[in-house]
Amino acid sequence: MLKNALSWGIAGLLFAHAGPALAADKLKTAILVDKKQNTLQVVEYKNGRYVLLKKYHATLGQVKGDKEEEGDLKTPEGIYTFKSRLTPPSLKPKFGAMAFYLSYPNTFDQMAGRTGFDIMLHATDAPERLQQNYDSQGCVVVKNEEIREIQQWVRLGLTPILIFPELTDEFMAPGQDGKLKAFFESWIKAWETQGIDAYIGHYHTDFSAQGKNKTQWKAFKQSLNQLYASISIGPEDVMIYRHPKYSVITFTQNYRSKLRGKGGWGHRSRGTKILYVAEEAGQPKIIAETFTNLMW
Repeated sequence: MLKNALSWGIAGLLFAHAGPALAADKLKTAILVDKKQNTLQVVEYKNGRYVLLKKYHATLGQVKGDKEEEGDLKTPEGIYTFKSRLTPPSLKPKFGAMAFYLSYPNTFDQMAGRTGFDIMLHATDAPERLQQNYDSQGCVVVKNEEIREIQQWVRLGLTPILIFPELTDEFMAPGQDGKLKAFFESWIKAWETQGIDAYIGHYHTDFSAQGKNKTQWKAFKQSLNQLYASISIGPEDVMIYRHPKYSVITFTQNYRSKLRGKGGWGHRSRGTKILYVAEEAGQPKIIAETFTNLMW
């Protein structure tokens, strides 16, 4: 069923970084790759829309289409972040001045059975390669001077890179998607009011997280509802990113619960929650989620 969901589903951690001339705590950026046009765009995420800051030519995988398995020479399509950054001498000369490793395969890719590794945004020591649109082993390749410029907008583990088969206007204002915004708010309300049926109704049939399927997840959350008299999520910095395959919603989660009976604190945590959202029967549903604890 997941394979079918992936074929028509709607559209890690996904925040942004600012250049030295701008306020890093205010400018939110993302990187958009258009495989059809062979472009890489650095954009500001502002008022739910992408605003172009800079555009570059990008050389992509030798074989067209979405990456499915190791060695297929295809550039993956989806929503990722950057895991690490390498420069010479730690970096092989063929990757030029710098390379950023992408978080491929992400949770969604792994659920779909996609394989492969070492997908990067990198430069090259052979500039003539950049005259070709498709000449990499699956990576996104730009000039040495361009990747040096791009690095100011990359914050490891946070800045998203979205790779599209074709970037259309439909995906340029993800934060203004009323359907996804309403879905997120409804999910938060169901969680905080401890309505287990309404809450689990936001989840995809093929949901999986923490080794639990949808049925197990419902039982787990129901046990917490019985333990806690109240639950507060307190979402901050909600960001929505859309892609033809799925969407990603990220936010800072401020979880607070109080115990039944004595009424003392239950569980408290603060961290980044990532929701992977795919459509099922025409409606957005959470197919996977991750949480990275920041404190407590």
